[in-house]
Amino acid sequence: MVDNGSSDGSTSAALARFPDVVLVEPGRNLGFAAGANAGARVARAELLLFLNPDVQLAPRAVERLADAFRSADIGVAGPKVELDRLGALELGSTIDPLGYPVSLSSRARPLYVSGCALMTTRDLFADLGGFDERFFMFVEDVDYCWRALLRGRDVHVVAEAVARHYGGASAPGGYVTAGEFSTTPFRVVLRERNTLAALLKCYALPTLAAALPAYLLQSLATAAALAAAGRLETALGVLGGLSWNVRELPRTLALRREVQAARTRGEREVLRRMHRGLQKLTLLRRFGVPRVDQARIAGAAARRHGERLPVD
Repeated sequence: MVDNGSSDGSTSAALARFPDVVLVEPGRNLGFAAGANAGARVARAELLLFLNPDVQLAPRAVERLADAFRSADIGVAGPKVELDRLGALELGSTIDPLGYPVSLSSRARPLYVSGCALMTTRDLFADLGGFDERFFMFVEDVDYCWRALLRGRDVHVVAEAVARHYGGASAPGGYVTAGEFSTTPFRVVLRERNTLAALLKCYALPTLAAALPAYLLQSLATAAALAAAGRLETALGVLGGLSWNVRELPRTLALRREVQAARTRGEREVLRRMHRGLQKLTLLRRFGVPRVDQARIAGAAARRHGERLPVD
């Protein structure tokens, strides 16, 4: 169990009830990606299962996930997720060409499974270098599964394994409720920032050449729409995420070279798993401009997680 800077006594309560649990205490909140990596370094099993604290597994879910790895092709597996706040089911997820997430409710082949409940092999996790710790939160699961696919391993949903995910416990927002899509600056900024880094690493060069200008255009349009709606801090955060990617470009390109040199799966196979169309436009047509909660809410989340909104 990784204690990512908790202050509510939950770790001592857990250890009192389960004294055999190994506690990893970094002394501060590393974010999900680095915290998960810290736990993986201590774990000793052949399979690694990452679980968010707001996830409850049904009986035998772990066993059924582990059974999937009897096939050598499987690199990542996830359960069928009951989204508690929405009353919906998720059978893995994919992204649109610009990296926006799209939940799957059918047995279509997923591009990734949510990091809320993600199982992978220790060897693959080590080969891929784990989660990208620069991401702090969000998109690390997309990035990891995408790299696993490029390495020739499959991403699979085990429908017989069930997990219940409350959702939004670490960072509010990100869901459609009461016919309205709501989010927070914390989510918007980190998703925009991290998505661009994942696209730069994982797309083949011809696809990247087509997607990158469109991504930059939609980011600028997002910032402009936020500013027009009076959410100037969030708009500046989106622009700050672009600036972050410029500063991180040498590291991102180094990681890109590793990813592309090791890939064994063709680009067309990956693109077949992606959503056709632009999900942001779909949500905009269906629900209108998202409600972005006040910046003070996201600011509190950022302070709680030890992450500043990247406003330059």
